[in-house]
Amino acid sequence: MTIFPYKMVKVTEGMHVKVSNHFYYSDFGARAAGEQRYTGRRFVMEDTPGTGFIERESDSHTYCQFVRKKIAVQRPRYWRLLLGKEPSFDRELQRVSSAMDHNSDPRKRLILESYQNALAIARTEERLQRIIRGIKDRIGHKSNKFFVSVLSHYKNKASHLSEDMRSVQLDVRSLCSPETYAAYVDMVDAFVQMANCRRIWHYNERVKSRFAQVYFDLGVFDFIHSETYLPLMRDSVGRHFYILPDSVIVAHSAVDFEVVPLAELSIIMQELSVEEPVEVLSTRLGDAASMIKIPRFDISFYFNHVRPIVHFIDALDRLKATL
Repeated sequence: MTIFPYKMVKVTEGMHVKVSNHFYYSDFGARAAGEQRYTGRRFVMEDTPGTGFIERESDSHTYCQFVRKKIAVQRPRYWRLLLGKEPSFDRELQRVSSAMDHNSDPRKRLILESYQNALAIARTEERLQRIIRGIKDRIGHKSNKFFVSVLSHYKNKASHLSEDMRSVQLDVRSLCSPETYAAYVDMVDAFVQMANCRRIWHYNERVKSRFAQVYFDLGVFDFIHSETYLPLMRDSVGRHFYILPDSVIVAHSAVDFEVVPLAELSIIMQELSVEEPVEVLSTRLGDAASMIKIPRFDISFYFNHVRPIVHFIDALDRLKATL
């Protein structure tokens, strides 16, 4: 248990700084350095390092609220630190090690091994970032050459870790042929248009309201590298579906997931009409225009548009044809 929010750390001979014990949230390993400066899009980390999504531009008030809630959790709070509710690399590495001991599936082990190696590097980088923050706080408005040189030293050490991270990350290009990857990129473009639908609902017959609004994004899972990011679909019961070029990851957590070959999945698209049953076209779904169903996962999504859904299904079928 961590009791104190700060600790004194010796960063060089004759210089100690106060370093925060709070987890340092960053997009290290999730995307290229400086990408946010060019796109303006934030990487929003989920509950564990290396897993999250890229915030997309949207005029949906509920989506903006969804993102704000995710960001609000990341603000340093002493009670979360005290109770161990902040992300922890040590805890996550233990969970990965345990998951590998109980998994024999080759694809799952490939992802877990990559994640384990990436976590070890990210843990070092996160500690360096907290030290850098401590040095900056120590410098304040009294900068001198000595302080600047110490700060530069730690910044250089952190930047060198980016190359190490890329060497251990699982790259989606290594999972498929060039033809499949080209079709995958087209599918991702179509997915983005579908994700931009103002309203997406998940049909959950286990709850009273049944139809829950959910959000699709481009994301990252377990530090898997993809220049396009991974299409991410969420349902209302906590499952996350990440689409890879040859498979779909059904994730309950960063270490609890299954990998389903994309070629084995049947995804059914249907356009809704005024003749649909009343319980479907309820007041909550008054503007529902189409749906997709994935029987393997017993899941149905409803959308307030048709054309983007048709384009996505077509692009997905072209991708599956290359497998």
